[in-house]
Amino acid sequence: MAAINGTSLTLYIPQTVGGTTSWVAVGLSKSASLSISADTPDISTKDSSAWTEVMAGMKSFSIDFEALLDLGNDASANGFVPLYTYFTAQATIKVAFGKDGGYWYGDAIISSLEQSAEAEQPVSFSGSLTGTGALTYNSGNITYP
Repeated sequence: MAAINGTSLTLYIPQTVGGTTSWVAVGLSKSASLSISADTPDISTKDSSAWTEVMAGMKSFSIDFEALLDLGNDASANGFVPLYTYFTAQATIKVAFGKDGGYWYGDAIISSLEQSAEAEQPVSFSGSLTGTGALTYNSGNITYP
């Protein structure tokens, strides 16, 4: 099995131009991570012989990302300002995460955004997306659902 270079996996958000919607990568991205989890409610009883018993519960996903800030290009669909617009509107955003050959798709709410400016370092922004609804996988090229 061949290793995948982390640079190949990217977070994408939708951009609509002239009535056509396509996916664009979050600009100047440095990192992104996808986390998938499931609740496991405790169903232990006195008959469990002192062992915890659980059942499969609700599933969820989240995506964390970090990118460099480019104020000269920040009005583009993949910069901080459009993400902030989704955040303030409490709007759902479609997201895709992956590389050619396979992508994870879902709807998410932006749960946090942060800008960071350290002395003598590039200004960056980061955020967390909390999934709402199902996360699906599609092998093949990226398509807008």
